[in-house]
Amino acid sequence: MTPALNTLNTVRREQALAAIAPLVERSPWVAEAAVDLRPFASDEALAEALVEVILTASPEQRLALFNVHPELSGTEATEGRMTAESTSEQGRLGLIGLPGDEARRLEALNAAYRARFGHPFIIALHRVPDRATLFTIFERRLKATHLEEHTTTLAEIASVIRSRCRNAFGAADQTTRNDPSTSLPETETQENSQ
Repeated sequence: MTPALNTLNTVRREQALAAIAPLVERSPWVAEAAVDLRPFASDEALAEALVEVILTASPEQRLALFNVHPELSGTEATEGRMTAESTSEQGRLGLIGLPGDEARRLEALNAAYRARFGHPFIIALHRVPDRATLFTIFERRLKATHLEEHTTTLAEIASVIRSRCRNAFGAADQTTRNDPSTSLPETETQENSQ
């Protein structure tokens, strides 16, 4: 158990909530439901508890969770209203302050996705190596059925939560291990190479 996780397991409930809440995008209800499951044996156990809360939530709660996510390079990004975590994740791919053509392309994709699915496009950016791959995945997911996209969106959120838990509460050497959640799934890798 890491020192950070040991601290999380032993601090007052309010302090634990403050530490857990940023792991799930602007959805403190998830932390509220998971915090009393302490102690967590590992960062993976914490991530599992948070994801389980989401998976057992009502469809309305899941849609609300989807809708608090910022669009990629959207107005929240340009106005500086994203969480620190989302700013870092989008910033890694240079999505904040995109050049004109890419900005317009992403704006059109965001609008088409929201019109089709009723919420912002959500992707675990820590698994995306570059913007070209991001655009390919975005365009492919626009063609998915509603059920496929709902399932994919939940999986992407789970991957983000695992990454944030690992960064906040995992051992330092975990960031260098070969972890499948930090690379593209096999199907996406194969599709992108075609």
